Amino acid sequence: MWLNKIRELSGLAFVFAAFLCQADFVLALESSNQKTATFCNGKDGYDGTVDVEIWALAPTTILNSNPQVTVDENNGGAESQVLMRFDGIFGDRENQIPLGSSITSARLEVGAFDQGDTVHLHRMLVPFGKAPTWNKMISGVSADNLESLRVTETFTFGKISAAASAVHFEVTETLQAWSNGAKNHGWVFINTGGNGWDFYSSDFDKVAQRPRLIVKFTPPSKPRNPIAQQKSDLIGDASQK
Repeated sequence: MWLNKIRELSGLAFVFAAFLCQADFVLALESSNQKTATFCNGKDGYDGTVDVEIWALAPTTILNSNPQVTVDENNGGAESQVLMRFDGIFGDRENQIPLGSSITSARLEVGAFDQGDTVHLHRMLVPFGKAPTWNKMISGVSADNLESLRVTETFTFGKISAAASAVHFEVTETLQAWSNGAKNHGWVFINTGGNGWDFYSSDFDKVAQRPRLIVKFTPPSKPRNPIAQQKSDLIGDASQK
């Protein structure tokens, strides 16, 4: 009887050890397949960043070539917001993320240089093209779950040092949603007070201080239809051309 119990326990131990080995193998395989993609205008030929300030005091002016942008609830007496999107990040080409990828981490980084009140980053739910204005966005963007998500991204920030500093936003959930097929409409930066802060745009002369999106991901075993990838990634821009 005891001999049978020992044999039974030995068999279970063998099965458990085999399971652990298989789990370790899967984790090692996923780790070996993990890739990193960085999207920043002027880096590795990428030029798909769209970042535009919209301002209530200049409601019809296109401010898409300024080297620095301001997010402020009271910018000269009226609110200013910043819209940002990275086009062409999903697809089957080199330096793109295949749709259906598992997003390990995603970080949006901006080079801020002026302190101010807390700023929230919200995922956009509607397209804004390449030349949005305050009026085109119908009196700016509201975080109302219609124009943009009411909930902020995982990371928000308040005052920063007056010197230039990199500010990071954790955006993994958003990138995973886009990878799963949601439309990439980018984000909107909204200030919570009248003390605005500034950061460098994709038109700034120093590439190192331009906005960048850094994504770590594991591609799917079976890539999705490349036509569907293009439609998912480009529909937001095409709808306002």
